Amino acid sequence: MSSVKIGAALMALFLLPGSPARAEDDVAAAGQAFARAKKLFQQRDYVNAVAEFKRAYRLKPHHAVQCSIARCHDRMGQLVEAVRSYKRCLDEGGAESKRVELIRKELKRAEERITWVDVVSPGVGGTIYVDGLPVGLTPRRLPLDPGRHVLEVRREGARPDSITLQTGGGEQRTVTLVPKPRASQPPPRPEPDPKHKPEPGPATQPVTVTPPPPGRRRLSPAWFWTSTALTVALAGATTAFGILTLQRRSDYEGDPTEDGYQTFESYRLITNVMLGLSAAAAGSATVLYFYTNFSGAARDVEGSKPLASAVIGIRGSF
Repeated sequence: MSSVKIGAALMALFLLPGSPARAEDDVAAAGQAFARAKKLFQQRDYVNAVAEFKRAYRLKPHHAVQCSIARCHDRMGQLVEAVRSYKRCLDEGGAESKRVELIRKELKRAEERITWVDVVSPGVGGTIYVDGLPVGLTPRRLPLDPGRHVLEVRREGARPDSITLQTGGGEQRTVTLVPKPRASQPPPRPEPDPKHKPEPGPATQPVTVTPPPPGRRRLSPAWFWTSTALTVALAGATTAFGILTLQRRSDYEGDPTEDGYQTFESYRLITNVMLGLSAAAAGSATVLYFYTNFSGAARDVEGSKPLASAVIGIRGSF
């Protein structure tokens, strides 16, 4: 519905001699509020436009103003409020207007983009909160605008249960939220009586604390970093030989000769060997990581075991 045509109709209604009796200052204030609202709508300041449209409606109720409010909510993605205002527009006279079909079309389009969520919560009672605001008791069917929403069920004496939903519009969903009972708190300890003096008890024996055994000796970080550097170097060499191998294979496929095949096989063998060495170096660096003392403090242990060696075999193929 064109806001220009709605504005012209309302301005004419404000100035119509046969309109319902109302104080002249209210009629003038309503016309000014509607004019401000129309300008704000054209500037896409829908929040303030809604406030001015509502002010005009309070002073001069008319179904077309409700349609304007609905269009503001629609533009802001607040489809639930838009549907509510479209229905008020129809109920208050829009159903008899010449634009009834357009109003019903806009209403249907907004309704189809709303997500309906059935919130259930087994147990006794429970209040539903949507984005931190209470909306009613469980079970309940809720309309939600497209976007991100936090649904929560709160119950007295229980920890709330919540879920975050990302809705796209036009969906039907069911959510089950069950608040968990809170853990019982231990009774408070009684305050000691300052007048009461404890009776002397038997002398306590000194307690001997046995220190824990020293930890395992750790390796110097130099081993780990050396192994890491070797791994990086081997990986780089493997990549280079891999690229060369692919090039030799492409040359052989373009010109299949015996020499080309032998060259390709040689490069492939070297690449596979380099790949195996890279994998072995990476495995060694991983093992050394767990046996390296990065803090710099050496620790001895009686009967410490030497570092176990790990052999990692990985077969690469081009």
